[in-house]
Amino acid sequence: MTTADLLALVERGEKISHEQLRAWVVAQAVRNALQTFHGCWGLDPDNPRSGEGFISDGQMRALNITIRRAVHEALRHADIAVKVAAHPHHRRVLRPREQEALDFCKFQLGTIRDYMEPPGSAELEEAYQRYVRDPDVNR
Repeated sequence: MTTADLLALVERGEKISHEQLRAWVVAQAVRNALQTFHGCWGLDPDNPRSGEGFISDGQMRALNITIRRAVHEALRHADIAVKVAAHPHHRRVLRPREQEALDFCKFQLGTIRDYMEPPGSAELEEAYQRYVRDPDVNR
């Protein structure tokens, strides 16, 4: 399937919705990033010298399912929360799904810790290079 074919399916609303496309792209990006830790070419960050991954095929399947579900839920809630935040004065009483989306986002953002590098930051890229891409095999 070409990019044009995929976009045509989305635009016509056939087989894959815009929401599904976004969730698939993000979930697959996360899943593919986890391949670093799976299989014979994988890498155990606690034992990088082993040259082996530490996520089994069964665990990877469970992770893939969990990732797709979590990404879909997170994107759905984030989209609703952004719409509510963009128009706070339109309604004083939120619909239940709007309140649920705000509560979900508040909880997720509340789990961010000081040691976590912000998405898209130079600090995150540096940490990725140091700990994931080129880990210290002399630990």
